[in-house]
Amino acid sequence: MASNSTLRKSRNEDRISELPDAILCHILSFFSTREAMKTSILSHRWKNVWASVPNLDFNEYDYYLDYVFRTLPQPVRYDSDWFAQFVNRVLLSRCQGNIHRFCLRTTDMMNVSLIDSWVSTAIKHNVVELVLSSGGPRLPDFEIPRCLFMCNTLVSLELGVHKNIRAVTPPSHCFPCLKLLHVTFCFPDSHTVEKLFPSFPVLEDLIIDGEHEDASAFNLVISAPKLKRLQISFIVRKFAMIAAASDSEDYENYGCQIFVSADAPNLEELDIYYDILVSYSLKNAKCLRKAEIGFLDVKDLENLDYFLGLADRICRLFADICNAKYLTVSAPIFAALDIRYHSLLLTFSNLHHLELQLQTCLCLQSLTTLLKISPNLEHLKILPKREHLYVNEYNYCDDDDEDEPEHGWDAPESVPVCLISHLKTICLWEFKGCPNEVEVAKYLVKHGKALNKVTIYNHFSEDEEMEIRSPSALWSKFSKFPRGSKTCKIQFQTII
Repeated sequence: MASNSTLRKSRNEDRISELPDAILCHILSFFSTREAMKTSILSHRWKNVWASVPNLDFNEYDYYLDYVFRTLPQPVRYDSDWFAQFVNRVLLSRCQGNIHRFCLRTTDMMNVSLIDSWVSTAIKHNVVELVLSSGGPRLPDFEIPRCLFMCNTLVSLELGVHKNIRAVTPPSHCFPCLKLLHVTFCFPDSHTVEKLFPSFPVLEDLIIDGEHEDASAFNLVISAPKLKRLQISFIVRKFAMIAAASDSEDYENYGCQIFVSADAPNLEELDIYYDILVSYSLKNAKCLRKAEIGFLDVKDLENLDYFLGLADRICRLFADICNAKYLTVSAPIFAALDIRYHSLLLTFSNLHHLELQLQTCLCLQSLTTLLKISPNLEHLKILPKREHLYVNEYNYCDDDDEDEPEHGWDAPESVPVCLISHLKTICLWEFKGCPNEVEVAKYLVKHGKALNKVTIYNHFSEDEEMEIRSPSALWSKFSKFPRGSKTCKIQFQTII
């Protein structure tokens, strides 16, 4: 049996400090650089460990907050030069080993020329992952270092592009090893947007998001022969419409001036949050497996007549993704199409899984169109919209509007092919039991000749007035529906 002295020694033993430097550096790599440096005061053993950490994280805003909290209650006026001195001190003090990840976010630093030097230092140390964001209303113009485009070790790049950032890309051989690129725009210069996207020889993942003014005009061309996943979310702030709404209802017409074209023959997954003032086109998207088309602002649907050429842009986008096997689509996008355009949509012959995100009961009409153009559909999920992107969006199912004729469900004149021969499962999320929902469910169950299972999810409620929407009440309705398939099972799941 161990003696008491041995047990006390075991309890007081600093086992973490006994770990090899490589493990300690790995642990510190999960901290910001400022936090990692603070460990140097723990003991002599920890004094220089932080200097070998391969991940460097410099965030000026965090540095500013740390300064304010340390100097309360009467902090001296913050000087952005202090942050620059901190970064310089770290880079001069660290070991000469490779830098795996270099993260730099500045907000108030006026001496932007230092950024070029810091990025060059990271590249000289064979940086693999780099995050760079420098922007603010008072900052001088800053040109993205050209050496960044030519870095032979860079695999992952995240850029924050503000108005003050410029880009002049080299003529060729850009990003030779880059596989992941994430660019976030904040009202950028149009010339910079176009220059930032040269040819990407090995890029596999591309994420582009951000905000633009309604006067923005650019043609963004993406050429990436090995691109597998593309996600784009552009929000165009319609300032002219907002100004007009405050004075009168005399809105001006909007012509689309933002064009995004992607040549990606190996593209497998596409995720677009659609804005009415952006035009998308895909070339050679024959390998597309999964597509998700969201809709950013439903309030735009109130003013469709002011967005010129919108229906044509939507039809072109759906033509480009018609090879998809999995499709998630926000239903209001079809509300932007006049009924005559629905017949122009191409057939989705490969589509097996469809997820339809509703915004209002009006959007149930889009289900008719999607069933018609998806002859081989096997799995259907209908669910309410995502979380509100804008506070004034419509509610999914507004009981006050249920009696309005435009919210009615019009069954297809002829039963879609997929219902007769292919559709196997149906999932209805957050089913509330309003008349339109019930009619849709009744139609699908009645005509689904190949159905195996229908799953209905609804919220648990202790409100007596909601009793008509309880699983037992809904089951009473569903049990009376005629069924096209004798083997179809209907089950209810309660969401708590």
